[in-house]
Amino acid sequence: MMSGRIIRVSKKGVIVIPVEVREVLGIKEGDLLTLELIDDTMVIKPLRPLRVKLGGKAQEIVREAKREELELEEGLRSGY
Repeated sequence: MMSGRIIRVSKKGVIVIPVEVREVLGIKEGDLLTLELIDDTMVIKPLRPLRVKLGGKAQEIVREAKREELELEEGLRSGY
């Protein structure tokens, strides 16, 4: 775990996330972050796409939906 760091805020409100923190969190240029205020604390976290959080489950759900769609289409063609 990294210890606390002191960083400066520019005139325009810009802060620099230390390279060590960016590397640990996998933050790259252009990535989106979320910012939350909890009481007097600012929490900044990388925004992870839902597909990353779901892992292989998303692909499994899509495959199952396509399979069901094909079954429905076959049923309609055969007169069910």
